[in-house]
Amino acid sequence: MPTQWSEVPQDLRCDLDIVADPALVGDPQGCMLDWLAKEHRALAYTPHNGGHWIVFSHALAHQVLCNARDFGSFPIGVPANYQQRPRLIPLESGPDEHRRYRRLLLPVFNPKVVQTMEHAVRQQARAVLDSTLAKEPLDFLADIAKPIPTRVFAEQMGLETDMLPQFYEWETGFYRAPTAEERMACGENIAAYLQEVVLGHQAQSGGGDIVDLLLAAEVEGERLAPEEVHGIAYLLFLAGIDTVASMLSLTMLQFARNPHQYAALHENPDSIAASIDEFLRLNAFISLNRICERDVELAGVLLRKGDNVVIPSAITSRDPGVFPEPGAFNAERSRTELNQHHAFGAGAHKCIGLHLAKLEVRVVLEEFCRRVKAVSLDPTRQMAGHGGTTMGLDVLPITIERVA
Repeated sequence: MPTQWSEVPQDLRCDLDIVADPALVGDPQGCMLDWLAKEHRALAYTPHNGGHWIVFSHALAHQVLCNARDFGSFPIGVPANYQQRPRLIPLESGPDEHRRYRRLLLPVFNPKVVQTMEHAVRQQARAVLDSTLAKEPLDFLADIAKPIPTRVFAEQMGLETDMLPQFYEWETGFYRAPTAEERMACGENIAAYLQEVVLGHQAQSGGGDIVDLLLAAEVEGERLAPEEVHGIAYLLFLAGIDTVASMLSLTMLQFARNPHQYAALHENPDSIAASIDEFLRLNAFISLNRICERDVELAGVLLRKGDNVVIPSAITSRDPGVFPEPGAFNAERSRTELNQHHAFGAGAHKCIGLHLAKLEVRVVLEEFCRRVKAVSLDPTRQMAGHGGTTMGLDVLPITIERVA
C-alpha cells in the first residue's frame, strides 16, 4: 500500500500544493522559487493532490529519473492520472518497451531532421510577429508564445490549423479543468480526434508530416503499429500545445524583469543560440513524476510501492550544489553544467523532442529580438499563471519599444 500521511514522520512532512497554492496564480515561478529558498531538505511528503513525495535535491532527482526499474513513468501527472488513455508513448512505457520506441523514434526526431524544420518555424514566427507586434495591449502568451509553436506543431503533425482554438481548450482542460470528469472528457476528445488523424494518414499519406514519418519509421524491419502511433501523437499533442509556449513566456518574463539581459541579446541576436540551455534551466517548469514500482529506499527514507515521487524541475534546475549562483543568468556555464538541468528531464525518458523545442525557442527569440528594442511588464495589467504538472503563465502583459 502507498505511503499514508499518518505514517510520515514529522520531519519529512510539508504543506506544499504544487497544483492549487493561491500564490501560483499570481506568479507561479516566483512561488516555486520561494519554496526553494525556504526548503533545505532533499525530500519531503505533502498530503495534497493524492499525497506525494517532493524531491528538492538535484542529485536525488537525478537518481530517481535515471532508475526506470524502481521508479516507473506510468502514470504521469500530479495527481497521478490513472484514468487517462491511451498510454503516452514513449513517456509512460516500461524500460524494455521504451528502448524499442526510442530506436524507432530517433530517426524522426534526430537533430538533422529537426534542422530541416527551421525554415517553416522561422516563416511562422515572422508572420505572427509582423502581424501582432503593432497590437495594443499585447499579451505575449496569447499573441505570440502560443500561436507560433502551436501552428507550427499543427502543420508538422498534419492537423487542421483552423481547429487551434479547440486544441487550446482541450489541452487546457486536460491539465486544469476543475473536475476529474471534465479532465477525462478533454482527454477523450483529444484521443478521438487523433485516432481519426492516424486513420486518415493510413488511408492517404501526405508524404511528409510527423504522423507520416511515424507510420513509415522502420528499424531492422520493425515498424510501429497504428495504435502505437496514436499514443505517440497523443503525447506530442500535449507537449506541442503547451511546453514551448511555457518556455517562451517564462523566458520573456525573465527579459522583462532584467532589461539589461534583453538589451545584450537585442544588440547581438546571434548569441541567442548559445544561451538557450541557460534560458531553459532558469525557466524550467515541468513537475516530472515517477511511480515507485516496489518498496525502495531513497535518501534513507522508505518509499512504498505506488508512491508518487514528484520532481519540480523549476527547483532542481536551480540547485546551488550543481549550478553556482543558480539564480544568475550565465551563458558561459560549461556544457557539462548546462547538460544537467532538468527542463527536459533526465535518464532514459529524457524528452525526445528536445531538439525541436530548442529550435522553436531559438527562432522565435531571434526574430523577436530583431524587431523589438526593449520589453517590459505592463504595469496597468495583471500577470496570471497556474501550477500543476506544467506550471506556467496564462497572461503575460508586456509593453515593447519596436525597432524604428
